[in-house]
Amino acid sequence: MRLVLFWSFFLVEALASEPAMPHKIRVIADGFEAQEADILAVCQSAAAELQRYAPTLPLENVVVIHDAKSNPITLFQRNERHEIIVKLNTHQTFWAQYAYQFAHEICHIHCGFRPGPDDNLWFEETTCEASSLFCLHAMAQTWQTKAPYPNWQSFAPKLQAYADNVVKKRPYLEELNQKGLPMFYRDHEKELRTNPTDRELNGAIAIKLVALLEAKPSRWAAFRWLNATEKPAQETFAQYLLRWEKNCPAADQTTVQDVRKLFGVN
Repeated sequence: MRLVLFWSFFLVEALASEPAMPHKIRVIADGFEAQEADILAVCQSAAAELQRYAPTLPLENVVVIHDAKSNPITLFQRNERHEIIVKLNTHQTFWAQYAYQFAHEICHIHCGFRPGPDDNLWFEETTCEASSLFCLHAMAQTWQTKAPYPNWQSFAPKLQAYADNVVKKRPYLEELNQKGLPMFYRDHEKELRTNPTDRELNGAIAIKLVALLEAKPSRWAAFRWLNATEKPAQETFAQYLLRWEKNCPAADQTTVQDVRKLFGVN
């Protein structure tokens, strides 16, 4: 789930509810066992739910391909058409799984990943898991009246059910709820820093993060600045959050402060 992307934008709160211009997404349907137009419709729908909170975001060229041998991933190296390559490993007409996987990957694009030490990469991975849940929840609402095709409106509850099932299966959820996020984070900090793609740990924490974002979706604007500057070696999470806050425009710095409070990090 690696990419390099740098852009500049300022979120205008008044525009947050307006539809944003979509990323230019292309689908190569080989291997998916589904129609290209249908896959594209799901990916565009997922991206729109995140992008609406960054309405001046410059458009990116993204190509979605199937790879059954790989976990979903966004590649660092662009292709010869200068497209960002997103690999998914779902197939057939499992639209909720397409949305779940693609929403995670489009969030890496939103966060502008850059290479460097991985000590705090777990937080971006957690954010992208939160994006998956956020987009599924939002799509479940949108599709009730504005599905890509009218006959897909009946599928809206299945999007919500998929997200609910993901949450239900998180093995760390009980521990997280008992301890609260600050203690849970402290108890698992070493594991997170050692293995930033531990989906079960990231996924549990994402449940708390998505609640923060759904309470005020315009907070998504701050995540554009997550990787705006180089990551120094052996950076603590507190230092990482401080650097992120300094990267943000003044209007978005309160979001980082809210995240700091969520984790109990001074």
